[in-house]
Amino acid sequence: MVGAYSMTTQVLNDGTKDSVLDRKQLKIYTDHYMMYASPNLTDSFANFGIGQYEIKNGQLYEYVFYRAETGEIKDTVSLSIEKTVDGYRQVIESFPIQGKNYRLTEEYRTVGTGEKSPLDGAWKQIKNVYINSKGDSSVNNNPLEYKTFQSGYFIWAITVKDSANKKTSVFGYGPFVMDGKNKSKETVVNTTFASGLLGKTYEVEIEYPSADIYKQTITFAKGEKSIEIYQKLK
Repeated sequence: MVGAYSMTTQVLNDGTKDSVLDRKQLKIYTDHYMMYASPNLTDSFANFGIGQYEIKNGQLYEYVFYRAETGEIKDTVSLSIEKTVDGYRQVIESFPIQGKNYRLTEEYRTVGTGEKSPLDGAWKQIKNVYINSKGDSSVNNNPLEYKTFQSGYFIWAITVKDSANKKTSVFGYGPFVMDGKNKSKETVVNTTFASGLLGKTYEVEIEYPSADIYKQTITFAKGEKSIEIYQKLK
């Protein structure tokens, strides 16, 4: 399952009829983790989840530990997997929505390049620093962001509290390429921030303070800097 996959169709069946959902979604499987992200059906905020996975007796099991709509959770999802010509099809026989169970079928197309990088895997952000163009900085020592890299694609998703202290989640994903070991370029092809990030490519400086930690720095056009530190999930 290791790779990056773009969802082409998503169908809910309530036992009597199919409902086709209009949603673009990317799903990444690293060696031990899976992560998916897409916009909500009603707005551009994030629908995302992350967890570990394994394959037993031909069945795929995802052990989800965080979802945008629930926060921290312990949930086991059983999926039937069928390989297709250009990707795979997954079926969840009992998918709960507002107290009712549906059959959820999703088809994915392989988009990963097969390229390997030092960033491949699943990461959790542990600190970020924002420095504005005047040099003033703000530090967040308790961020809630997950990021995965695999097969030339990335997903990031963040949960924050808005002005009303309500949790909201945002996301971005797309392809990336390494320029040596210490630089990458990330292109955002789907995101909550359609007007600010969509379609843009960012040069990212990469450092590796230790084997399980990496630091990324993005310098924006007006001189602001975003510095983020991530710890690898094992």
